Amino acid sequence: MTDDQRPKQATILVIDDDRIALDLIMLTFNATATVLTALNSENGLEIAVNEQPDLILLDTLIQDVDGHEICSQLKSMPETENIPVIILSNSNQIEDELAALDKGAIDFITKPIEAPILKARAANHLFQKRDRDQLKLMSSIDALTEVANRRRFDEFLHLEWRRAIRSKYPISLLMIDIDYFKSYNDTYGHQKGDECLRAVAGEIKHHLRRPSDMVARYGGEEFSVILPETPSYSASSLAKRIWSGIGNLNIEHTGSARVGHLTISIGAATTIPDENQSISQFIEISDKNLYKSKSEGRNRITA
Repeated sequence: MTDDQRPKQATILVIDDDRIALDLIMLTFNATATVLTALNSENGLEIAVNEQPDLILLDTLIQDVDGHEICSQLKSMPETENIPVIILSNSNQIEDELAALDKGAIDFITKPIEAPILKARAANHLFQKRDRDQLKLMSSIDALTEVANRRRFDEFLHLEWRRAIRSKYPISLLMIDIDYFKSYNDTYGHQKGDECLRAVAGEIKHHLRRPSDMVARYGGEEFSVILPETPSYSASSLAKRIWSGIGNLNIEHTGSARVGHLTISIGAATTIPDENQSISQFIEISDKNLYKSKSEGRNRITA
């Protein structure tokens, strides 16, 4: 098994101000997981959103803040709602366990912590999360082009939009359309059309430099690229690289009379969103710029 094939090491976030418990947890998972720690609720929520751990261990009382309410907050945010939470408690009362489960915790462990029990339960929840993540990934991929599908586009854009509002950073969007694709299908057949879609998707993906950037098949012959933390000049630079890269594939297309090979049109938009803006307005700007590229002769970028 190569390094690329090995399962990624799990990340566990511990939100607890009990130093003894923290030391024990660090020792328990030292060789098998990356352990992040937070000594207060504010820092814990921030780490959970930004780092997306695979599992959260949460004490019921952190600096006089109710851990159950922190759990409720974690389960109410789209960035963290699917991360399993194990509540750690000094109480063994059934009412406390029920309260934890009612707030969305997946498990409840009483202190003092027994390391073998914690390790076994954590392993079970991490295994189940890996399975869920794999199923979700499979359902979010376009089968033909092997990039994200429209459903994943909607989910990811919503997630990054909320993050951009909180962090006040720019987000950019590229809408990309293959020029005269119906004519391409009519001329070369649908099998060649499918090969063309795969080639275009692969070329777009090739130019994305960061794991946070995402290309999706938006529909038919249209693709989209979501670029978090990206100002307009960087989005335009990427759009030019993609546009040039598709042209350099030199895919024959006699229906594209001007150049004789396959080309694309791109519409770009950038904003620093706030609560008064909507995602649909943002997409509409990018769509309008794409329409402008196509109406002005195609094979160009409008930003």
